Amino acid sequence: MKVIVVGAGFTGLQLARSLADGGAEVVLVENDPEHARRAREQVDCAVVEDDGNSPGTLEDVGLAEADALVALTQDDEVNLITCALADAMFPEVRKIARVRNYAYYRRTVETARSGAAALRREGVRPVLGIDRMLNPDVEAAAAMCRAADHGAVGNVIALDGDRGVLELSVTEGGAMSGVALRDLSARVGRRILVAWVEKPEGPMLPDGATTLMPGDRIGVVASPDELTDLASLAGSPPDEAPRRIVVFGAGLVGRFVVGRMLGTDVEGASGAPAAHSGARGLLALFGVGRRRMDVALVDSDPDLCEEAARMFPDARVLCGDVTEDGFLRDEGLDSADLAVLATPDHAGNLVMAAYLKSRGVRRTIALTAGASFDGIARKLGVDVAVPMRDTVVDAIAGHLRGRNVKSVHSVCNRRFEIVECGVRPGSAADGKSLRKLSMPGEYLLLLLRRPGSDAFEVPGGDTVLESGSRAVLVMRAGSRRVPALFDAPEAGAGGAASVGAH
Repeated sequence: MKVIVVGAGFTGLQLARSLADGGAEVVLVENDPEHARRAREQVDCAVVEDDGNSPGTLEDVGLAEADALVALTQDDEVNLITCALADAMFPEVRKIARVRNYAYYRRTVETARSGAAALRREGVRPVLGIDRMLNPDVEAAAAMCRAADHGAVGNVIALDGDRGVLELSVTEGGAMSGVALRDLSARVGRRILVAWVEKPEGPMLPDGATTLMPGDRIGVVASPDELTDLASLAGSPPDEAPRRIVVFGAGLVGRFVVGRMLGTDVEGASGAPAAHSGARGLLALFGVGRRRMDVALVDSDPDLCEEAARMFPDARVLCGDVTEDGFLRDEGLDSADLAVLATPDHAGNLVMAAYLKSRGVRRTIALTAGASFDGIARKLGVDVAVPMRDTVVDAIAGHLRGRNVKSVHSVCNRRFEIVECGVRPGSAADGKSLRKLSMPGEYLLLLLRRPGSDAFEVPGGDTVLESGSRAVLVMRAGSRRVPALFDAPEAGAGGAASVGAH
């Protein structure tokens, strides 16, 4: 697979690294000399210092032989023009663009919902030839909504089949503390599937001998119905579903979160964040949809507040300086059940979340720049940190890992990945038992969905994998051996057949 990435900023570098580590041929195009130099030092791929929105450059970097082009410059117009040029030259190349301007993004929502691939088959071109358009605010809001839906006890990765992977902390006195995984089911009286364990010395893929200790962070596969019990077993039982919620930041991210909570349209596209939520969520389990929630939206910008007040008549919209003790106290914000920090000041979100926790707020969710801030957020006592840049990288990677891969979610500061993929006919896994496919320390097969079934099952060592099954696994980021187990040899990382509609 060959991918042209235009723009070597943070997101471009992360995406290029992820794709190159997975075996793809990547060409980074960047016109800023300093950014190009940094890219050459940090990513094992070709770096071309030139304008990506030039037809000559696109030809020179081999767009004719590429499977996909991803436009990730800082300029929305450049991203749109680059994709339009690429589509005019080579319409069969898949095009993905990051667009921060929501007005541009919103115009393509209905087209995207209709399915660009289906439109192509009917001879209708997608808008500007873009197969997939991503808005960072929408992707971040979706992740924050998932965390809020599950009680803000940890980050949540939603999977198909009403399952998800929930991040929990093991605390002193919890039933999981001090127990080896091989003994965990007997200790707690139920089967528990642990996807990863993050210890102070670093994250790991566990085996039966791995012992859970206080302070460990674990990823647990669960359905929404199991959430409360699992959190309690870890020693971090979720509180009663939040009734008083305050969202700081009346920009797009904050508006999407408020709109999701109140069931209110946000400029005609409130479904965008909600569409990413695959599980019913803790709020629904507690019946919050049938109970009135007190939702407040806070910002210091009077214009944003005035606009938000018109948009959300059922919310309290407050304009003020959140750093003033009197403001928090007078408005009762320091006694909220859940605080969502969604301002553009990512560092300030972490500080404010920690401060609100110290003032008595039960749970906090903070929007951060990237996953590198996860450790700081944990030390500050922030319950959930949502890395904005990484949500975009994961969304794009899920579309570029090949037609055999449906989704990719990075965890543990991008050390591991949760991948949902198919078992293809003729692959190494086809007809083999899981025991024969073992690669200790490389991956764990978490869930398996048989052909024709709507439900995932938890496989065992004797489970035989059939072609046409869907597998959810956790693996080391950048592994090339693991994906090769499930993909057919002719559709591997080097073939053009590996890119297509999922």
